[in-house]
Amino acid sequence: MEILKQCSRLLEEGRDIVLATVVKASRGTPGKEGFKMILTDQGRLFGTVGGGAIEHRAVEDAKDVLRTRENRLEIYNLAKLGMKCGGEVTLLYEYMRSRRGFMLFGGGHIGRALAPILESLGFRVSVYDSRPEVGELLGESENREIIIGEYDNIEAAVETVRSCEFCFIATHGHVHDFQVLKQVLQAKESYRYIGLIGSRTKIRTTVEKLAAEGLQAPDYLYAPVGLRIGGDTPAEIAVSIAAEVVAVLHGAGMSHMRAVLEEKDS
Repeated sequence: MEILKQCSRLLEEGRDIVLATVVKASRGTPGKEGFKMILTDQGRLFGTVGGGAIEHRAVEDAKDVLRTRENRLEIYNLAKLGMKCGGEVTLLYEYMRSRRGFMLFGGGHIGRALAPILESLGFRVSVYDSRPEVGELLGESENREIIIGEYDNIEAAVETVRSCEFCFIATHGHVHDFQVLKQVLQAKESYRYIGLIGSRTKIRTTVEKLAAEGLQAPDYLYAPVGLRIGGDTPAEIAVSIAAEVVAVLHGAGMSHMRAVLEEKDS
């Protein structure tokens, strides 16, 4: 049961995993029926399917399952793997995708439009805002967490931020946006995506302010945020941002708003 609890913990942390289970084993093999091993998308291992050559092979096959995201059943001849015990072991590989964490700073019109779209895409959404009433404005959702705090000190959200690969920043002021961005960049080494709302002028100023404080704007900063799909209502901007996130997840080449800034600078 402990290995299954570990599965649950890892998925809650936002980690994709593969669970390998010994479903059949010949007498005398080191791995017994029911033995389980977890491989995470960070390469961490928990549990065992018997050790030795069979475990080495199982890790390699689990990596492939992480890549393809397709479950599989494999039968191994241990003698062919160089194990003196011989016999056969059958392993079931199950791919388990986490609900990725997404941190929204600002529960304004765009944040309120964006949160349910992200949840429908499988994200676990956390919303940070300085206004206590924002929870009522956002409404309830089993996949959403509301954190209330000041923007100049997001300590209450730091652990949540560290568990997220995706962030979007749209507070109710440019000064607050910069304060949050700076703290988010300092919270951990890297992210998959940080989106920042703002005009080209605001973004240039923000990048310059980061440099003045010894911080470089990373490649995963999408600012101005969103894809170039047209439209400027909160709902349309939210769709643009969600589409950009999907494009980043799948490595799709799309026309990003931040390219406008890059074109102007070239």
